[in-house]
Amino acid sequence: MGVATLKKFLIVSHKSEQSEVLNKLQDFALAQVSPYTEKIEAEVAKISESAQYTADVKKTLDLFEKYRDKKKPGSNAGKLALSRSEYQNILESHNFEQIIEEIVKTEEEINIINSEINNIEKQLSELSDWKPYKGKLEDLRSTDTYTIKLGNVHCKARDFSTLKKQLDEKNISIEKLTECKDIIYIILAYHNAYKKEADQFLNDITFSEAELFNYKGTIEENIGRLRKSLKFHRNQKEKLAEDIKEASKKHDRNLIIYLNYLENNVDIENAINYGFSTDKAAFYTAWVEDEKEEDLVSVLDNFSSTRIIEIEPEKGETIPTALKNKRLFKPFEIIVNLYGVPRYFEIDPTPFVSLFFALFFGLCLTDAGYGIILMAASLIFAFKMKPLKNFLMLMFFGGIFTVFAGTIFNGWFGDLPSYLGFGEITKSWAILGDPVEGNVGAMNFFRLALLVGVVQVIFGLFIKFFDAIRRKDWGDAFFDALPWIFILVPIIILLLSSDIAVNMQLVARPMFSPSLAKYLIWLIIPSAIVIILFSAREEKSWGFRLFTGFLNLTIVNGLTSYLGDFLSYIRLMALGLVTAGIGVAINKIAFQIGTIPVVGIVITIIVLIFGHIFNLGINVLGGFVHTLRLQYVEYFQKFYKGGGKPFMPLENKHKYITIVDE
Repeated sequence: MGVATLKKFLIVSHKSEQSEVLNKLQDFALAQVSPYTEKIEAEVAKISESAQYTADVKKTLDLFEKYRDKKKPGSNAGKLALSRSEYQNILESHNFEQIIEEIVKTEEEINIINSEINNIEKQLSELSDWKPYKGKLEDLRSTDTYTIKLGNVHCKARDFSTLKKQLDEKNISIEKLTECKDIIYIILAYHNAYKKEADQFLNDITFSEAELFNYKGTIEENIGRLRKSLKFHRNQKEKLAEDIKEASKKHDRNLIIYLNYLENNVDIENAINYGFSTDKAAFYTAWVEDEKEEDLVSVLDNFSSTRIIEIEPEKGETIPTALKNKRLFKPFEIIVNLYGVPRYFEIDPTPFVSLFFALFFGLCLTDAGYGIILMAASLIFAFKMKPLKNFLMLMFFGGIFTVFAGTIFNGWFGDLPSYLGFGEITKSWAILGDPVEGNVGAMNFFRLALLVGVVQVIFGLFIKFFDAIRRKDWGDAFFDALPWIFILVPIIILLLSSDIAVNMQLVARPMFSPSLAKYLIWLIIPSAIVIILFSAREEKSWGFRLFTGFLNLTIVNGLTSYLGDFLSYIRLMALGLVTAGIGVAINKIAFQIGTIPVVGIVITIIVLIFGHIFNLGINVLGGFVHTLRLQYVEYFQKFYKGGGKPFMPLENKHKYITIVDE
């Protein structure tokens, strides 16, 4: 239980066996394999062929998705299930390179056609404005004698007669073809004897000439020809798109399987490409769990030209961390992984966080009905959603403690039993009272929240003490952890022995004899002196050391900090009361609606179902987040640092498929 013991090996393989060795290690997922590299200057990593080809496969699948019938599920519908023999058969029996090449080529043709369609549509838009012109477009030209032009001017209709008169004065003939808002489309002509003066005037009135120089025949003839061409290209595009649709039906599943295979091979190709090697041999390092060493040796013994040698880690090398916990604690590794796995020589906090996390989560909900639903839903989905199994089992354990907390505080879908006639039964189970109905239950909840907080913080200090002893870090043990234990525990005992605790309603009467004070003070004072003298022991200046030590005792991670930590656990009570309060409100609203004739009972049931589902969902999220915060901020800070490098064995990662037993 805890951090698994790892060993480091050097694997030397002949080039002829290199790929096969790596594939076999990947199949068995025994070791974290890395290329063995000499201390050479870093080179810019080039994209491997497999990585580039993987991108081509993804592009092809994206094209399938783009042209697929949207009413039918595609490659994103979920993981594909297939047997291992089917998996191997698909990889061996298809020419994926040719399939991808054909699809990519088809898409390129579609892109060319799209460009041509856009060009035709642009030409049609240009010509449609000039439909009133019935002459031939090649007549619009400038000869030695005259010039004829099509164009438009920005001019209101009422001002056109004035413009026409001005053009006549400049010896320019004009005819209006059509108009659209303030744009008037015209044809004009003038003798070249007046060309210079005419061009100058046209520039002054912002005349825009139609750019129809590359057309021959009439406007209608050109529009007809372009429409035929547009129809042809659209038909071609539709045919090519249909080809991709057919290819999608035929090859989509197989390409997803092939993509899964390629992504697994990228790790191997990188190891081959970037590892140190000679002309005949390749070298790799492998980290393996101590108990799996024989399995690794057994796998490599099948290769005649491969050798494995145990080697010592290099000085300062970061050893990967593999968490190894019993099945009961396995789901709680999620909490540690979110924070950061322990360093190799550090303690694994997973077992120590498990009970506290489940208990705190249950107190945040404090509703037995919600706990039962959470347990049932977690178990059902755990069997159907294997990748989320550990998280769902985490929720299952949280559900167990939610049932416990709800029972002792009379939380059953809020106060639903009181409406259904068996409220007295559930009240008899509530040994700590109902925090919503009376002061007794609320104060018991308050005391319980503080109690579990004090216990967790003190427990964290004990973990730090014994872990420091294990690591032979005497400074951490006797200058940091133990003095605070000898300060906090006596102070808590002194508080519970005084009338202050009674006045604060923490206890009904003093729990210990006041005479204890004269004995406990001899634990507190020496411990405080040790903290002042040695908590900043890395400082060379004694003056600054004492000043920092005093701050560490009082403000910086000192008494005020611990007081804040203890009070922070009151959030457990607050969240529990919020859950209960919302549940009570939902029930009250639902049963008031129930007085409506006929449809009242139906609406009541709907409000109860959806209201409590909402309350459960929002408070599961809040409970999870705040319980995480208590572990990370108040608990882990006492004994745990994290920041290790996770152990990541070379393995087949089936992102898109699921291999089922045959």
